[in-house]
Amino acid sequence: MMEEIIAAAEQVDVEKTFLYLTRDPGAIFFQNNQHYTRDSLISHFREKYKKLHSQKLHVTRSEIIDLGSEFAIWIGYGDGLTETNTGESITSSFTETWVWQKITGNWVATHYHG
Repeated sequence: MMEEIIAAAEQVDVEKTFLYLTRDPGAIFFQNNQHYTRDSLISHFREKYKKLHSQKLHVTRSEIIDLGSEFAIWIGYGDGLTETNTGESITSSFTETWVWQKITGNWVATHYHG
């Protein structure tokens, strides 16, 4: 699933990037030391992504921590090259943690920290 999420982020597709986030209204997500609900996180990335033409993300390290048959954590970090709509190229690095839980047979991201 993380490969699918990274591919969606490279296409600057917010809905596909965060397709697997839980719809639990009490869930909290973090980005750059700010906390968000699901809706506010997606809104934040919509604003960010609408300024971008494309991204290329290179995951340097990817690790899955298996916590049993219904829980897992994905930790990854790497480098990115972003091209804005104005043609500017920006290099960056990223670190992310996704906590996954199997709910009614489907994997759902119940926490995101980027």
